[in-house]
Amino acid sequence: MKCHVPGPNVKVLGRTVHALARFGDELYLESLADCVMLRTLNAAESAYAVVKFNKNFFSYFNYNYYSTEDNEGLKCKISMKSALHTFKSPTHMDKQVENLEIKLDPESCKLIFQLRCKHGIVKTHFVSILDCKAMQAVYTKDLVPNRITSPQKILSEALSNFQNSDDQVTLEVTPQNMFLRNYIDTVGDLTKVIRTQVMLKAAEFDSYTIGADTMITFTLKEFKALLAFAEALNLPIQIHFETTGRPVVFIVHNGATFEAHFVLATSKADGASQNTTQNTTRTERTKRKDVNTSHGSARKKPNLTKSNTDISKCLEEDSHLFNFIDIPDEPVEVNTEAAVKDNSIINNNQLDNMDMDCDVIPPSPTAVAFVRKVFKRCFEQTIDITSLQGTVLAEDSDPES
Repeated sequence: MKCHVPGPNVKVLGRTVHALARFGDELYLESLADCVMLRTLNAAESAYAVVKFNKNFFSYFNYNYYSTEDNEGLKCKISMKSALHTFKSPTHMDKQVENLEIKLDPESCKLIFQLRCKHGIVKTHFVSILDCKAMQAVYTKDLVPNRITSPQKILSEALSNFQNSDDQVTLEVTPQNMFLRNYIDTVGDLTKVIRTQVMLKAAEFDSYTIGADTMITFTLKEFKALLAFAEALNLPIQIHFETTGRPVVFIVHNGATFEAHFVLATSKADGASQNTTQNTTRTERTKRKDVNTSHGSARKKPNLTKSNTDISKCLEEDSHLFNFIDIPDEPVEVNTEAAVKDNSIINNNQLDNMDMDCDVIPPSPTAVAFVRKVFKRCFEQTIDITSLQGTVLAEDSDPES
């Protein structure tokens, strides 16, 4: 195989390699009679990408340049790191590179990339071939009920609302709206996670055809990678999907020049945590409000199995346990221990109303008693010097005359 890529198309090829690098660690190249195919697959085999460059993408193309007997074309597998080293900076490649020549000799163990830059500079990269085989994934994109064509900017702005720690995204579609949610694992604590949901109207898309209400979940890393690829080329994205468990296909193409397919595996979203999470949040807030506003109520214990109605009834019957003690109008002589005891009861009742977790809280010592205990000598009327034990190390100075 031998082909020449003009300067403006070298940038597209470089963007393609960088997008495929976010999917897999190996790059498969296959030369056919009318196109060149680039493929990759991630380690978990849940994301697959293939880019087809048609014959008119090249200024010169000969798939069988080094052999006239074999009409099947050539196949090879190379390391993705080696391909990235060849296309280091695809942003400015169209301004620096005038022509790119790709050569693949079946008798050789190298794939040759030769870049002819301005001022007569020629850069040649010899990439080692790891294997001579191709890879093909089986999927369908034509006979699916749900098809959406969207500008990449809309989806990119929607994903900007998600956290960087989100691994998966749930896509739910109805004939009127599309919902994007971050996937939440029900095993963890749902009260400590951020739930994000973005709703998009059907009128915001270029085309919106939904045959059945569907909810699918797929990885967010590869989804962002294909969005960045479409954004760099300023092309729309076509979304084709069927139902849960079937792959979703994202298509980015530029007329008859090239066409890219990104296939992501889908999983079933947990309905308990993904479907309209507002109901669960509203229920939790209602329960919290009922506990806090009920007169004289205490926090419910973990092993309590009674319903809310039984709890409220029980609290009404035993409400005297949580009432404050009435203080008589006439002065009554009470000792200090009784006053401290009464004060501790009032403090306990106040703490119960403040919704403390502990069932029994020991009373704090009163301020006067605490001060008298620590600074006992300060409250004595006089100090007997004779009671002091020990030797006086510093005598009183003479009085001033």
